[in-house]
Amino acid sequence: MTSSNRTADATRSATDFVALLREFLDAHAALSAVLMSDACEAIPFESVRELVGDDDRAVLYRLKEKSHALFRSDAPGSHAVRREALFDLTIGSLFHEAMTLRESLYQREVYAPRVAELSEYADEESEALLDEFDRILERTLSRLTEVISEVRILLAQARGQLRRLLVEHSGERVVARCLLSRRRQVDAAFPEGFVGLLELMHGGTVRGLIEAARAQLESAYFVEAAKTLHEAAAHSNAPRAELDQLRLYTQGMQAILDGDYPTSILTLEAWADTGSHEVELDFAQLASSSLGRIGHLAGDDEAGSEIAANAKQLQLRLETARPLPGG
Repeated sequence: MTSSNRTADATRSATDFVALLREFLDAHAALSAVLMSDACEAIPFESVRELVGDDDRAVLYRLKEKSHALFRSDAPGSHAVRREALFDLTIGSLFHEAMTLRESLYQREVYAPRVAELSEYADEESEALLDEFDRILERTLSRLTEVISEVRILLAQARGQLRRLLVEHSGERVVARCLLSRRRQVDAAFPEGFVGLLELMHGGTVRGLIEAARAQLESAYFVEAAKTLHEAAAHSNAPRAELDQLRLYTQGMQAILDGDYPTSILTLEAWADTGSHEVELDFAQLASSSLGRIGHLAGDDEAGSEIAANAKQLQLRLETARPLPGG
């Protein structure tokens, strides 16, 4: 397999995992809201029906299908694969237990009233059948509290398994970016919250925020990246030099989008003067590509020509960047 193919496979894997993470957070939020009450009488069938079903309109179904597609394996050999298989098994069990809850609630809200209504008009011929229906309903409803408890337990276990997978995927910046963008859901789903997960995954909140900011920069979300870098800088242990360099890049790239080409050139020059362009080669490539378009946008007058020339000069500098020795 070539290097480009491996990179593409890794990107797809990270993207698929982030899609799974989003579905889990949505499912956790929805299911937690439904199960908020301790009284099973307070859980309506309609709310559960929206969560679990046989097609992708139901979030638990989507979560199950994504988990199966990503993690199901016939030969769980390595520790990582076994953890993935355990997560997939837990999600599958959660889905099927939630289906049991759905069917139990359906019997309570649809079958039980109908049986009660028909019992008022029962004759000798139908009485035995209606008595059997009553026994079935009684057994089903007697297990309802137990089923709800199992759903809660499996949801918590799935969260625990996902926490382990998040640590394994901590090297994928898009994961930190996803957690950042779903911060409120993360805080609600995980007892340690967003900050605690970053510490677990990256050894510290600041490093996790920086990785999330880098993912935002890679996707050209410069305004969002600036906010994330600002949050990271508020910590006393923040790496000032690294943050300053990233802020220069962020400001320079945003200035291009804003049409402020002189500021963008000056700021990106300052960024390159730190030597960052010889370390952050992907960023240098993106900046170079963006600078190459300024010549067509700056105008045909003398000022525009000067801007275009300066942009071209900086573009060539970034294009010829090489990794620093030992970098």
